[in-house]
Amino acid sequence: MAPQAGERDPALPRVVAVGFNKCGTRSLAQLFARAGHPVVHHKLRSSWPSRLWKPRRIGRLMRRNVEAGRPVFLGAEDYIFYGDLIDSSAQGSFDANTLYKHILTDYPDTILLLNWRDREDWIRSRLRHGHGEFAARERRLRGLAGRQELADVWRREWDQHLAAVRAFMASRPQQLIEFQLDHDAIDDLVQRLSAYGLRPEHFGDIGRSRDRQLPAPLALAKRWWSHHRPRSQG
Repeated sequence: MAPQAGERDPALPRVVAVGFNKCGTRSLAQLFARAGHPVVHHKLRSSWPSRLWKPRRIGRLMRRNVEAGRPVFLGAEDYIFYGDLIDSSAQGSFDANTLYKHILTDYPDTILLLNWRDREDWIRSRLRHGHGEFAARERRLRGLAGRQELADVWRREWDQHLAAVRAFMASRPQQLIEFQLDHDAIDDLVQRLSAYGLRPEHFGDIGRSRDRQLPAPLALAKRWWSHHRPRSQG
């Protein structure tokens, strides 16, 4: 029986974006969602009251599963695309894109999508993310004094992660797709993933366009809310 719209097709491997957040993850999620595939971007959809005890961030679920010796996507196995795997909260910060070895052990046919962009542009985007709240939180969690120290840490993590993924996947190049947002054509990515029925026109720069569409008073209100709203613990 063919899968219904929004259901995972078991004949298709999962595609996991193992680049960092602020590297087109929202646009990539839309690309798959518009083709009818179930996607998870940063947070799992859950309803009350289950959201009170179930982790909503996909990165937190993945980390807890690995720590408990469970399959990394247990509890979230019904998706085709996974992206924005960071779990950053007032309690700690962990990026589940580092769990790519566990992913391939538990789901051997998975395709890793290494999404990346110009590193310095990525750092600037991260520093602005959430009107600066994300960077301020990361500084507190890491015990860093200023933005430059944080940028240096992110720079090292970027270089180490990309090098590690490429080295590990050298023996299985057919399961690694690199997508450089600044230069690579979306048509080429769609062609590489032709079995998924993706369409280039469904890919767009979503993240960087949202704030520009807001009137000034609303943008100011959003900035205030980013720094003062209560944060989910899940």
